[in-house]
Amino acid sequence: NFSEGGHLAICGTVATGKSTFLQTLLYSLIHKYSPLELNYYVLDYSSRILMNYDSDPHCGGVVIDTDEDKVTKFFYMIEKIMEERKRTFQGGNYSQYVQAQRSKKQDIVPAVLVVIDNYSNFREKTDCGYDNVINRIAREGVGYGIFLVLTSAGFGSSEIPTRTADNIRTVISLEMGDKFKYAEVLRTTRVEIMPESDVKGRGLAYVNGAILEFQTAMCLEAEDSYQMSERIGQECR
Repeated sequence: NFSEGGHLAICGTVATGKSTFLQTLLYSLIHKYSPLELNYYVLDYSSRILMNYDSDPHCGGVVIDTDEDKVTKFFYMIEKIMEERKRTFQGGNYSQYVQAQRSKKQDIVPAVLVVIDNYSNFREKTDCGYDNVINRIAREGVGYGIFLVLTSAGFGSSEIPTRTADNIRTVISLEMGDKFKYAEVLRTTRVEIMPESDVKGRGLAYVNGAILEFQTAMCLEAEDSYQMSERIGQECR
């Protein structure tokens, strides 16, 4: 529930399963919510295994690193949506709006996910030109039902900068290599367990004050993430 958890960061070193986590997350969401309740947009600056979601009715589009014009148009559209929702909610927030509309049995505007796979590469390829709008979404988006989902190696000037990271409440950490890196990403001073190394999709999460180990499931039976992407594409079509 993004209304409760807010923006999400999935962190981990290279080839630890961040894109696979996104595949599973999106697959789960589109089977739980209708397109009237949830829309999402994907900026795939990683392995492009999310491209097959483009034909899903929930998906507003998948943008890759060569689609410079589409990126500009996308963020212009997101800012327009934020302004429209600011007027619609009349000082309230998204959760209050949804509750009020449902009590009156009226339609709602859907929650919107902005999914950016490999955020550091996105910033590099766009010369950090969208930092201001990303920071605005990070600050104000939850109140308008617009949520960031970012993958990265961690937090910092070359990854997810502080101005953005300070507004991200939920963090999933895949393999990081040592306790100190886990502690930094999960924003805690104590990490008493370490997930098994060299297992893709294995990691730690900070939940209700406790560090828990988890394993990401593949959402469909497949030999690898690319085969799973093909199967997802077949389902979406």
